[in-house]
Amino acid sequence: MKNLSLSVLAASLLLFACSQKPEVIDNSIKIYGKLDNSEFAVIVVSLDEDLAKDSVESDGSFQLKFDYPESGMFMLTNGDLRFSLYLDPGDSIHVSGDVKEFAKTFIASGDKAKENAYLRKKFKAINESGLENFMEIMALKKDAYFSKKDSLISIVKTNYDSLIMGEGIDSVFSAMEESYFTYQSMFMDQLYPMYHSFINKIPQDSVDFPVEETKRKLKELPLDRKELLGVAPYRNLLDQRIGALAGELMKADTTLAYEKVSWIAIDSLIKDPTIKDQLKFETLKSTLEYRGPVHVEEMYSKFLAENTTPKFAEKVEKLKAKWEPISPGKTVPDFTFTDIKGDSVKLSDLKGQLVYIDIWATWCGPCIAEHPNWDKVKEEYKDKPVAFLTVSIDDTREPWEKMVKNKKMEGLQWFASNAWQSELAQFFMVNAIPRFLLLDKEGKIIDPSAERPSGNIREILDKHLDKAV
Repeated sequence: MKNLSLSVLAASLLLFACSQKPEVIDNSIKIYGKLDNSEFAVIVVSLDEDLAKDSVESDGSFQLKFDYPESGMFMLTNGDLRFSLYLDPGDSIHVSGDVKEFAKTFIASGDKAKENAYLRKKFKAINESGLENFMEIMALKKDAYFSKKDSLISIVKTNYDSLIMGEGIDSVFSAMEESYFTYQSMFMDQLYPMYHSFINKIPQDSVDFPVEETKRKLKELPLDRKELLGVAPYRNLLDQRIGALAGELMKADTTLAYEKVSWIAIDSLIKDPTIKDQLKFETLKSTLEYRGPVHVEEMYSKFLAENTTPKFAEKVEKLKAKWEPISPGKTVPDFTFTDIKGDSVKLSDLKGQLVYIDIWATWCGPCIAEHPNWDKVKEEYKDKPVAFLTVSIDDTREPWEKMVKNKKMEGLQWFASNAWQSELAQFFMVNAIPRFLLLDKEGKIIDPSAERPSGNIREILDKHLDKAV
């Protein structure tokens, strides 16, 4: 009887255990809010990629809901307004403010309200104190620089000191902010010799500064602080360590590309596989977003073979898939522009020639730097069936017209309305300029992110001109 009772009890326990529902993990994050005086109809939340978007109603209200499995510093964008929110999975927060004076009017309620209200105060203090005005701070001589830097960091840190005295502050967030002030000071010291020499027009090796001490501190930087990868100055210092080693490797072998040696440097310095994965992912992501899959095939394959973090593989696959509509061989829509005379023009006007396009703007220094190379290549191919087309994505026509006329820029000078939101920029996912495109004689894509005129574009033009013969 006793054994029977025990058997019944065991069976009951087994039945009870099997009937329990698995724990449901809530990864949802909800951001509600109201933006007064917003002139833009859409608000987007992102972290590495867009996570959710919503329309901003006529009264300024919006709702953003998405799933994310980790804590993060999420970026919200509404036109020119950009602000970050620190949130955990399962959090729900309401934020509001006047777009025209957001730092002053920001109010948060709900989860992480204290932490995010602090962030607004911190960024406001950084702007008002001049902590990020490196040109002014680093022009000072050594002793004055140290005094000024410490004073400004102390001013900004006042808000943090008040925060940690409160109750219920997220411990991870608190540790991140504490490290910000430590590493911000260290990061500025690393930059001082270079900035000071540039501003004061003196040789860098003549700058009075404890350079060896700053180098020693950089070498002692802990490289395994995964929780600090979202802290800007720590990440900047980590990138400096990797960049310094990559530079040494490139000096030893000048044939190596920076992307390749940076991965070698990451493998050499970083032991934590998840940190390795993130750093390599971000390098690949940056190149993939600008150049597209055609130019990162080797990096892409290597990353997928070595990566141990599924979420990064998934993100890379998504990034690659976004380029499919503009991959080689795809037809480009017949976009309309205006030329320097104000006349309407279309891409189809150039059919029958290879079309080499430079997307630029008058405020873009690297764009202007390519102009002499552009003119040189254009002159070399003047008797070939190649159209050299420059398309401005300036906000307005006035600065573009002025530069074209003052510099006597000849040839096909076209203007795209709506700048970054123009049909051309949106279709080709332009997120940085200069950006160069190459189309064939039928208006189909040869390369959606072609070589610059300062690169090996001649080899590519000759190859496709020979094909057309």
